[in-house]
Amino acid sequence: MRSTLTLSALLLTATLLAQSTDVVVVKDLNDNVVNGTTVIVYGNPATPLMELDLTTELGGGTSRTINVRRHELNVVTGSRNYFCWGLCYLPRFSGSTPTWVSDDVITIAPGVEVDNFHAYYRPEGTTGYCCFQYVWYDVNSPNDSVWVNICFDTQTFTSVAEVAAKPSLDAYPNPVANGDVTFTFDAPGDVAGLQLVLYNALGQRAVVRSLTAANGRATVSSNGLSAGVWFASLERNGRMVATRRLVVTR
Repeated sequence: MRSTLTLSALLLTATLLAQSTDVVVVKDLNDNVVNGTTVIVYGNPATPLMELDLTTELGGGTSRTINVRRHELNVVTGSRNYFCWGLCYLPRFSGSTPTWVSDDVITIAPGVEVDNFHAYYRPEGTTGYCCFQYVWYDVNSPNDSVWVNICFDTQTFTSVAEVAAKPSLDAYPNPVANGDVTFTFDAPGDVAGLQLVLYNALGQRAVVRSLTAANGRATVSSNGLSAGVWFASLERNGRMVATRRLVVTR
């Protein structure tokens, strides 16, 4: 059994992309836009095949020829991975292809939803957290691109009951103009090493708060936060388990 959780990615780009001008809009099967986010697929070492399916539409009104490349971010030795974009590829051992560019391209017309992207992961009995960054780009203008990080986690949940208890993080008020922001969180498991971390748009740590309970509330003053987009991250021993986008206005 597996489940997915979408997290805002924090550290892999220095520039936030505005979805209104993205070359494509990438969505999950629940119609959530996942541009510039991390999507985690949960499973266990015995899972034969873990899969994430995404759809793609143009972000503008002109046809474009789009390709996909995949970068390895965190490798679990012994596992395998592959993907489909235009073509579907055979599995490769994780670590063998740091950058994998699709040999096929797709020309997308305005208003057309392309539903043939699939990311696959075979744990092959391994336990770990294997992450990839997928980048959709215009072949005629490669810098015009969007990315989604896809991570396959076979170490967090080991039973159906644990899968039902997903980590969560919320912020109120959001957006915030001034005063305090209250974060409510729930991180099933050991409280040791649990922190609330605020990152600015460049991925720099600005606020770090150690948490003494696996669920509850934490208050942070917004007065020291500059206007713009921030990301709050619930982390355990340095690994993100949930994130929340926070908008600060002035």
